[in-house]
Order: sequence, then C-alpha cells, then structure tokens
Amino acid sequence: MKRFSKIVSIALALMIAIALVGCSTTEVVESVPAIVMPAAPQAAENAVPAPAPAPAPTQSAPVSEAAEEVAVAEEPALPFGVEPIVKNTQGDDVFDLFIVHTNDVHARVNAGEDGSVGYAKLATMIKTARSITNNVLVLDAGDVTHGTNFANLFNGETIGELLVMTGYDAVAPGNHDFNYGIENLLTLADEASAVSDIKVLSANITNEDGELLFQPYQIYDFNGFKVCVIGLTTPDTKTKSHPKNTVGVEFDNPVIYENAQAAIDLAHEIADYVVVLGHIGTVADGDSGLTSTIICENIDGIDLFIDGHSHSVLSGDNYVNGTLVVSAGQYMNNVGVVDILVENGEVASENAFLIPSDAVLDPANSDLAKQYGITEVPDDPEVAAYIESVNAAIEARFSEVVATIPEDLDGEREHVRTGKTNLSQIVCDAITAETGADFTIVNGGGIRASLSAGDVTLGEVNSVLPFTNIVTVCEITGDEVYQALEHGYSMLPETNGAFSQTDLDVTYDAALPAGERILDVKLNGESIDRAATYTVATNDFMAAGGDGYTMFGRITQEGRVLNEVFADYLAELYPPQN
Repeated sequence: MKRFSKIVSIALALMIAIALVGCSTTEVVESVPAIVMPAAPQAAENAVPAPAPAPAPTQSAPVSEAAEEVAVAEEPALPFGVEPIVKNTQGDDVFDLFIVHTNDVHARVNAGEDGSVGYAKLATMIKTARSITNNVLVLDAGDVTHGTNFANLFNGETIGELLVMTGYDAVAPGNHDFNYGIENLLTLADEASAVSDIKVLSANITNEDGELLFQPYQIYDFNGFKVCVIGLTTPDTKTKSHPKNTVGVEFDNPVIYENAQAAIDLAHEIADYVVVLGHIGTVADGDSGLTSTIICENIDGIDLFIDGHSHSVLSGDNYVNGTLVVSAGQYMNNVGVVDILVENGEVASENAFLIPSDAVLDPANSDLAKQYGITEVPDDPEVAAYIESVNAAIEARFSEVVATIPEDLDGEREHVRTGKTNLSQIVCDAITAETGADFTIVNGGGIRASLSAGDVTLGEVNSVLPFTNIVTVCEITGDEVYQALEHGYSMLPETNGAFSQTDLDVTYDAALPAGERILDVKLNGESIDRAATYTVATNDFMAAGGDGYTMFGRITQEGRVLNEVFADYLAELYPPQN
C-alpha cells in the first residue's frame, strides 16, 4: 500500500488511532541504527541520582550494510557536521508523514495529573504508531524538564530518561529547562544523545564568544523526502529563568538574526520541508518582544512552526505568511499531530489537529475514540515501571530532614489569610533573598500547613507550599503597591486567600472602608514613594492576575518552584541537626 486510505490515515493520526490495532497491510520499515554521540560528562554536582531506568526501547533492525553504505556515500556534507538520520528507506512516492508534538509539559508525568495524557500512555501510542509506519517524527517545544517533584528532585534527569524511553526525536530547550543551570542542561543533552537518536536543538544559544552550545538543526530522511528541524529558544530566558542559570550564555546574537532568512534559504537547499521547533510563544511577554508570529511574518520559507512558551492552543488551518503554526497548550492536555501528505517529493497537503487528553484517558466516553471502537489505552509497561520507581524514590526522599527549627511556624488557615505569621514572614524572606527583588507580595492562601518545632522533612515543606508555583519578579509602582495591599486587606476581618503576605511593613486600619485601609507602607524603614518603580517578587499565579492581583506590571524574571526556594532557605536558616 503506497498510501493509507483516508479513514486509516485519520485513525493513524489519532496518535495512531490511540493505540489502534489493524492496518495490517502497511509494511513496517526498518531504520538506520542510532547515531551515537561521545560519552556524556558527569552529572551536575547538585543532582540527586535518578533511579535506574527501565531498559532502553528496542530499536528497529538496521537496513542492510550495503544499503547503509550507499545512503552515506550519497549524502553531501551538511553544515556544522550534522549527519542525517534516515527514518524510512522503503522508497514510497506517496505517503503520509506524521509529526507528533508536545510543548510546556512542565513535568506532568502521570496520567491525569493536571489533565495530562501521561508518558506511559503516550509511549504506548508512539510505539504503536511506529509498529505501523516509520513515517513518524516526535518533537517537543520545551519547558519539559522542570515543574514537579518528579523532575525537580532529580535536576531533570528523570525527564530525560522518559523522553528517550517514550521515543522523542528532538527537543528545543525552553526557559525553565535552564532552571538547574546551563551545565546541567548540556549534560542532560549529551546523556540523551549518547543512548538514543534524540537531539536537543537550538540555533540561537551561544556562549559569549558566539559559539553554539547546542546542535542547531537535524535532518530526517523519509523515503528521500528530507525534513529539517531547527530549534529556537526564547531570548527572554535570561529573565524567565533565574539569571544565575544562564551566566555566560547568549540568546540573541545579532549575527544569527541578521542571517535568519539566509539560514532558512539554506535549509531549503538541503531539505524539502523546514520545521522550526521554537520555545518562543505567541505573546510578547519579555524584553525581546519576540513571538512566533513575528518570526513567521518576517522570515519566508518556514513550512511548519511548532511553538511553545505561551501555552497556546493552536491547530487546524492556522497560517502566518504561509507558515503553519501549531501548539498543543500545556501539561500534555493535548497531543498535537500534523499529517503531511507527500507526493513525489512534494507536500500535497497538511492537516493539523489536537488529540485531547480525555480521548486517551477516557476513550470509552470519547466520541473520537468510539468511532474506532477504542475503549482503553493501556500504559506502556516499560515506561510505567520507570515512573513507579521514581515515584517510590520521591516518597523516600520526602522523609529527608532538611531543617531543624527552634519553634512552631504558624501556617494555620485562619491566621495566614488574615495577618502576618512567623511562617509567612520566612516564606516572604526566602523569595526576596532568592530573587533580589525589592520586596515580596504573595497570597496567604498559598500557605497550606504549619510546621512544628524540631526536624522538618521535605514532605512537610511540600505540605506547606503544595502548589507548583514559579517564583516571579514584576515591576510595580509605589501607587500599585498600595492598590495591591488594599486589595489583599479588603475583606478583613474575614479570612481571604488573597490576603497579602509581604515583607513590607504595613500600617493599616481594618475599621476603615475597603480601599482606604492602608495608611503607610515602609521598605527598609522608609515609606515607599508612590511615584517610584520597584521590583516585587511573587508567584506566577499572581503575576498573571490570580486572586485579583491585576496591578502587577511587566515580568522581569522567572525562577524556581516556590517550595524548592523555601526548602533551601529554611535549610540555610536552620540547618538540620541530625
């Protein structure tokens, strides 16, 4: 069969029919062996060793030695010494190429976690797809190695293992993938490349001498139809991860921008289809002002832009200057698919759509899955076993003592939602110390438990701050500080999750009308200037207007997860005694 029938094509693209059975007429094509990179450097010193992974996925059998030699001999030398990866050599003139994509997963590993498909089910879908056809390319547009304890406690190493086991081909690093530092990210990239074909791609990340730190692109060959995947990372990473994580790293080398059109033109000389895998976003929320829309409007010849960073949901007929732009939202709530019909080396059509997680998690109640009689998508046993082993290691890690405190720290609901406590003060101090901001304002409702005097475990810290909020710094005027505090104090004496916890000294009168209660606000003993501009540290929920805090201005920095920051500060303040 040269090409799938329409109904089989649709079913296949449903991640290939959500573990579709059938399509027995399709021949499974053998692939070239993995390209093995040099041995990876040692893991970062501060990394917690990850549990041993399950055995690596079984690779398809290689093509014959003679065929491999011919393919290599005919390939011209590519820029930066990139070697093409041959995915299919069957030689079909007409076929469907399926590009599967995710973005902004933020380590939502388990099925159902914040609506995630989960890697165990995704692995089942991808492996089933590749048992049907080798015309499958799996890509991630960044922010994948950080965001939950599964990733954070192991400096992202566990996510690297999952990406390899699940069958990803390439990843573009996002700003939060730098949260453990550049050296850790480089190590993860090298470790993944050493055991698989997976590539970490970014064409605009350099050192201070302008030298690329990551492979800029990769060529994939499907029956002679060549796909060039180019990685990009938002220049706002300098502020959207803690600045200390990118010391000596540049993201906006002007030479790269000046030659961007020439680079795409060159890509078309060596490939038939050009994909930009970019952690850029559709919203200009940083100093660079760069968006995927701006890139596509100003650069001709990009065939497909797989976007991340802004958590946008983009699919279907979404073209900008001839470029199809897609994005799968966040947390693996969707899996994106682009079905490209190739006829005689040319793209005949593109069909982009999203598979929602409920079609995978609950196919029995999904109209989409019902069309194909699918009632269950099983977990891949290999990936599921690995996830279970890491979760067990997390439980063990939670028993680790991180601090020994001399007194009870008060996080009771009725107290942190109506006033400052000794615990809320330390939380605010920790955030200000971490960010270097002028002060902190967070919501009392984010504090969910107290700590008793004595040993404090990591699990107890997570009970205090259970949400995966990212520490964020914004600009704010003195007048807006007053607005924020008036908002936070507006419901007193009633409890209010939006109550403003802060390390500022606030003088107020709860007997006055709401909106007129804040009498004075001091920073370091001096009343703040209503006309001046300050930096306020908060969490990403409030920075986005959560709990009604719409008065925060431009975001200038994003950093680590709040409970990580608090645990480290508490350990420094009160080192464990045992």
